[in-house]
Amino acid sequence: MAVIGPSKKRNFFFLRNHFATFKGPIYAVNPSIKEIPGFPTENIYPSIKDIPGEVDFAFITVPNNKILEVIDDCVIKKVKLVSIFTAEFSDAGTIEGIKLELELLKRAKNVVRFLGPNGMGLFYPKKGIQWRDKFPTEPGNVGFVAQSGGICNIAIYTAKELGFHFSKVFSFGNGTDLDVVDLITFFENDPETNIILCYVEGIKKGRGNELINAIKRTTKPIALLKGGKSKTGSKAARTHTASIAGNNQIWKSVFKQNNIMEVNSLEQLLNIAHLIDCYGIKKIENVAVFSISGGYGVVLTDLLEDAGLKIPDFSPEIQNKLDEQFFIPGTSSRNPLDAAAQLFQGDSIKKIIDIALSDEKMDCLVMDLPSYYFDARYFFTPTHNFEEILIETLCLGHKYNKLLIPIIQRTHTPEERRRVSKILAAKKVPIFGDPLEVIPLLPKISDYFMKKYQNT
Repeated sequence: MAVIGPSKKRNFFFLRNHFATFKGPIYAVNPSIKEIPGFPTENIYPSIKDIPGEVDFAFITVPNNKILEVIDDCVIKKVKLVSIFTAEFSDAGTIEGIKLELELLKRAKNVVRFLGPNGMGLFYPKKGIQWRDKFPTEPGNVGFVAQSGGICNIAIYTAKELGFHFSKVFSFGNGTDLDVVDLITFFENDPETNIILCYVEGIKKGRGNELINAIKRTTKPIALLKGGKSKTGSKAARTHTASIAGNNQIWKSVFKQNNIMEVNSLEQLLNIAHLIDCYGIKKIENVAVFSISGGYGVVLTDLLEDAGLKIPDFSPEIQNKLDEQFFIPGTSSRNPLDAAAQLFQGDSIKKIIDIALSDEKMDCLVMDLPSYYFDARYFFTPTHNFEEILIETLCLGHKYNKLLIPIIQRTHTPEERRRVSKILAAKKVPIFGDPLEVIPLLPKISDYFMKKYQNT
């Protein structure tokens, strides 16, 4: 790959980041630079045309008055993919910027395909392509298409904290050449991607039907965050990426008719990917609730029913088994389950949740578990294997191929919460700090399942 336009003024930012991780030969292209600290001098060239052999990917960070000359060189070199970080094209809202962008597309001649301008380009951990420092190097199975590079940065770092990883991330900026239509189609055919996430502000005129057709052809789950839905947000989208945000009701109709899981924030977009990555796509209608605090169980029940989910009684046989497991006053063996102080009987709690999940009627179990229960200092008489039992308990959803969702509140032991979240992430168990981070997403996953697999 080649980084075109690295400069001392920016401390060779993009070159350094790519050089640190790229798993192949990397070249710096700048006619006015002869040496770069820490970079092999023999890999510095005045033009991409001078580089021996093929160049598969080029990252361009030159001023926009140099861009046409550079893209001409990339065409001659037959670079397979180009990422143009440079801005001030149609996003500037000027006639000059619009004309320059059109000329850029014309010069590429369909020989060179490019992301941008005004975008961060490609993050591909498997190949070590990363525009920013300390991106995770572990590849995953989630693909992300976004018009905003900043949103991509947040998503990549946050996904690492949540416990899942991306196969590839495309930040396509103005989408002059490759846009959301092309990239959804790419992910549909990409064997490294199972889940598709999108952040879209708008789409170029005349591409609406092509977007719908691309979505219809997709067999993989798509979750989408639409930017620019409000009047002011729409204006911001036009300034940000020169996107025509369009009529919000039309977008909603497209999502509904084509089985797209629409979300309302970046956090929801990442959380729904995390859920699907851990548990897959499933019907979620009947939910068992398990709480340590009776009051919190009431709150969970209200939120679940407000979301359109049901908290039914357990089947008679299961209820009888649960009745036998509760032996401390102040507890409740009915749905919602209230364990109270019986939590400290770790083996008992594991049996209770196992029995509840075994009920064929139940699709999911949601429970609250404050993080201080993972801190031995909290207990009067610490049990050496209490945490081990809790971890085993939280993994029981996989035993029954059902969702088990722990709400581990952000209390006064954040270090314990983070430690436990890493343990559970490795076991494909997602945790959440607030029920509203996850409960509104459950009907979206269930609706997707019903439309795709039940034809309802």
